[in-house]
Amino acid sequence: MKIKAVLFDLYGTLVGFEPSRFVIQSQVAKKYDLFLTETGVSKGYFLADKFMAEQNAVSPIRSMSIAEKEEFFARYEQLVLSGDELEVELSLCKKIFKELQYIPYSMVLYEDVIPTLNSLRKLNFKLGLISNMDKSGSEILNEFSLSNYMDVCITSKEAKVEKPDSKIFNMALSKLDIDATNSIYIGDQILSDIEGAKNSKMLPILIDRESSHTDYQGEKISDLSQLIDLLFTKYN
Repeated sequence: MKIKAVLFDLYGTLVGFEPSRFVIQSQVAKKYDLFLTETGVSKGYFLADKFMAEQNAVSPIRSMSIAEKEEFFARYEQLVLSGDELEVELSLCKKIFKELQYIPYSMVLYEDVIPTLNSLRKLNFKLGLISNMDKSGSEILNEFSLSNYMDVCITSKEAKVEKPDSKIFNMALSKLDIDATNSIYIGDQILSDIEGAKNSKMLPILIDRESSHTDYQGEKISDLSQLIDLLFTKYN
């Protein structure tokens, strides 16, 4: 089996928060005498992001009403705080989440991204990005200066479906003119990324930057620097 294309998820795979989610959460939580740990926030986001992936698989968050989104993100925040074994009422979680929106932050590429993309480019792999972001693919590529690296970027806004729906994966493969069995998809979420890739017959690789998926038995890397060796030792 020869791999000809490598496709990526965006958040948690190629980009992360700056400052970190721990710093952002702590800044608001301490106003309410809630004190967080980095390990607890990581554990909480693992639960919250899983909750989000499950919701998107059933009914996209972007299609919710304003009131429904407020309730959803109150529960999301409650799960984040539960990582530190804090039991916080939904009404306060809603307030905390709203305050979080006023803290300035950026989404930035991880340090291993550009070196890895450069290496893949030199090896003539086709590259793509698939995201549940409510933006166009061109907006994302411009925002993160990835236009010179990616051959395609498909988002849920364009596909009208969210990962793990196979349609969004198949749209990207069609634009690349690559068969699913000759492609790899790398993401950090089991349901939206790994199961979504499997649904499309792509080969999935989990990237577990925070060592959250300790029980996962499939192919896994902890950072993108491990990808090139994996491609040539196992798949090419």
